[in-house]
Amino acid sequence: MNRSAPWFTVPSVPVVGVEHPFLITDIKRAVDTLGCANKVESLVGQTSASVEADLHLRPGDRDSKPIASFNSKTDNVLLKVTVPKRTGRKRRKASDREWQNDAEAPASKARLLSDPRDARRLVQSMRDNSDRYHIEPMGFVRQTHRFRRRKHLDYRLLSVLIA
Repeated sequence: MNRSAPWFTVPSVPVVGVEHPFLITDIKRAVDTLGCANKVESLVGQTSASVEADLHLRPGDRDSKPIASFNSKTDNVLLKVTVPKRTGRKRRKASDREWQNDAEAPASKARLLSDPRDARRLVQSMRDNSDRYHIEPMGFVRQTHRFRRRKHLDYRLLSVLIA
């Protein structure tokens, strides 16, 4: 039995990482906070460490100052991991036993309760489907923009009456 790890060829696609400080539920709004799609695309072509991305907390407000990023050099690989969809079956907590049918919750409710972005659930799903998951390298991440600076407090005076 061959227990060696598989070898993958990583394509030379330019990829830039952005550690967004918010939980992303809407990709369009996340891109709007970074400027626009053109500004995000311009980050991909830049190789200089002095290039910064700007994060706008209120994208439509010209008075709101953006937060600048720290551009860090990294040597990471972006992976696309594909696992089969959940079927509505569940296991008892802290158990490695086989999956059991979930009679109480329909499959749609079980799908809503499981967050696919959770790393623990991804690892558990890969263990459960050890012969059916697929990993594909997408490209090298050579730089990552991290937003670590504090935002200057600004207060909107739209509803304040000035006498």
